[in-house]
Amino acid sequence: MAKNVNNTDISIPDLVAAIFFWILTVGWIILLFYLSNENGVTSTERSSAVVKFIESVFGEGTVTDLVVRKVAHVLEYSILTTFAFFAVRFTNRISVIKSYAESPVKLIKSDNEMYIAICMWLSLLTAVVDEYHQLFVDGRDGSMKDVVIDSIGIVLVLIIIRIVFSIHLRFIGSKEVRYE
Repeated sequence: MAKNVNNTDISIPDLVAAIFFWILTVGWIILLFYLSNENGVTSTERSSAVVKFIESVFGEGTVTDLVVRKVAHVLEYSILTTFAFFAVRFTNRISVIKSYAESPVKLIKSDNEMYIAICMWLSLLTAVVDEYHQLFVDGRDGSMKDVVIDSIGIVLVLIIIRIVFSIHLRFIGSKEVRYE
C-alpha cells in the first residue's frame, strides 16, 4: 500500500533545486556530446582559437593545443560532476522519509558517500560513452587516455566536495550521519 504524500513529506525548495540541477546536468551532457560530434577540423579550429587567445594575453608559446584540449577535458568533467553531485544531493533531500536509513543492509555508510559514488559513476559512464561516440565521428578518435584525463576532473571535484563538506560540518559543530 502506497503511503499518501502530503505537503509536509516533500521539501519544495529541494524539489526545485533538484529539477534545476538535473536540467543543468542533462544539458551539460548534451553539450559534451554536441562538442564531441564536431568533426576533427572544427574541433581543431576551436582549440586553436583558444590557444591564440591565451597567447594574446600571456605571450607566444605559453600553451599548446594539446594542453588546451586536456585541460578542457578536466574542466568539462569537473563541471559535470559538480552539477551531478548537487542534482543527486537535492533529489535525495526531496522526501523527508529516509528509507535507506531504515534498511538492514548498508553498503554505503553515509548520504555524502552515496552522492559521491553516484556522481562518480554517472560522470565516468558519460566519459566512456562520449569517447566511444567519438570513434564514429569523422576526424576524431576515442581514447581511454582521455577517459583517464576526464577522471582527473571527476576525482578532483569529489575530493574538494568531501573536504568542503567536512569543513562545513566542523564549522557548524555537527558530525556526518553514519549508517551502521
